[in-house]
Amino acid sequence: MWAIRFLSLLLLSLASKGCLGQSTAAIRGNVTEAELDTFRLFAEYTAAAYCNKSPERVSQKIVCSSDACPLIEAHETTIVATLDDDGDRAGGYIALDSTAESIVVAFHGTITAAGYVADLNAFLQDDDLCEGCQIHAGFRSIWAAIDEVVMDTVEKLHSEYPDYSIFITGHSMGAAVATIAGANLRQKLPDVVIDVYSLGSPRVGNQAFAKYVSAQPGSVFRITHVNDPVPRLPPNLLGYYHTDVEYWLSTGGATTIDYTANDVLVCKGYFNRNCNTQSDFFGFAFVAHINYLTSVGACKE
Repeated sequence: MWAIRFLSLLLLSLASKGCLGQSTAAIRGNVTEAELDTFRLFAEYTAAAYCNKSPERVSQKIVCSSDACPLIEAHETTIVATLDDDGDRAGGYIALDSTAESIVVAFHGTITAAGYVADLNAFLQDDDLCEGCQIHAGFRSIWAAIDEVVMDTVEKLHSEYPDYSIFITGHSMGAAVATIAGANLRQKLPDVVIDVYSLGSPRVGNQAFAKYVSAQPGSVFRITHVNDPVPRLPPNLLGYYHTDVEYWLSTGGATTIDYTANDVLVCKGYFNRNCNTQSDFFGFAFVAHINYLTSVGACKE
């Protein structure tokens, strides 16, 4: 059943292509090698969410099997809390990285049947985050199940480590939850610049939500990979828009993880057809969704 609905969403995505809005040109060369190195770092934080999510990992160092996060393993890290909702839909961790002087919240993508059900609950629901804000019902329900532990833990860590930067990162459904988490944490800690690193995120909310989140202090680095189909869903025709700005890993194949800064195209706007969304209906590869500067799900438990 979920497969049929997923196909219908893809068909709607095709139907909506070219219907709405103007796209600014994609820009090559706007990303430095240092920025790309930061993208790699957060890709590994995110990959680590797949294998550092169990409660037994609390107080332990972040480690990954299958060479999924060597950069993070070289840092001095401590997992402070793990994240899970009662329905086994979301997961991840909150960690201190004393090497990078950072507080990191990381969410993995969909790995359970309950998670797939949440993915497909694509009705837009009103949210009091901003006037007119509407958010994907499934993603919103996952955030509601874990928001208290995230908000309280990050606020406590910030009070103990006021000079540490705060970052939120996630992959797939986890990227959607990371976007919502970042928006809410920015409201709770208005004097703190909080950046979000989003890998292969679906669209999360309506245009009011996308504009509000994009205008908050801090950045949403929304990273997409060649013809990954997930960032094209839910379709724009249903009222969904992306946050600004998109960083498209535009060259190579679906399994490519080694990129240079010149391979990254930058697309501005909330519905830009010049980066990942330009690919036609038949030009998608699901394997592109699990390769974001590392094999994101390689250490999946």
